[in-house]
Amino acid sequence: MFINVPFDSQHERLFLALIAGLVALGLNPRCVLEVPPSTDRLRRLCSLIRACPFSIHDLSQIQLSPGPFRVPRFNMPFELGLAAAIAFEDGVTHQWRALERVPFRLNQSLSDIGGYDHSIHSGTIEGTMDVLLDIFGNAKSLSLSELDDLMWVYRRVREFRATLRSSIYRANAFRKIVATARLFAEARGIEAADAD
Repeated sequence: MFINVPFDSQHERLFLALIAGLVALGLNPRCVLEVPPSTDRLRRLCSLIRACPFSIHDLSQIQLSPGPFRVPRFNMPFELGLAAAIAFEDGVTHQWRALERVPFRLNQSLSDIGGYDHSIHSGTIEGTMDVLLDIFGNAKSLSLSELDDLMWVYRRVREFRATLRSSIYRANAFRKIVATARLFAEARGIEAADAD
């Protein structure tokens, strides 16, 4: 599961929610943080997206950056474009979904994906979990499938994040967060099974 999100402090909670929610649903989050900086970074990014059967692209933070140039960051729509192109390749099974905070805004900023559904998370943790349940809720092999379960895992992942001293937008921090989310999802699954 490839996830494409803005790497900024304002989006950190939603990034953690995506990781926690996806892991709770039994999916394996991957992202560009796994691709080391090098001259063939773009090729490696394409390989990573191609290796994932699904990708989620959060386009809710496309805005002007602070600083002297005041330009929007195009990494998220660019990675969505790569995923859309990969989805059309022969022999590749890849699906993608765009996320947004505001209804209908994406239709104005990226009209070429008109006709494709995108999901609105409203910039909230609960909205993000609802979106994940909408997209993956019909899967037969869900580890956890209730909003309360996904929120439980998220709260523990958020507590774990407080133990990390540096940015979570680093390869090592991303690996630790995914591994920790798996442990919490397993614990919640055992707790739920014992309650039944």
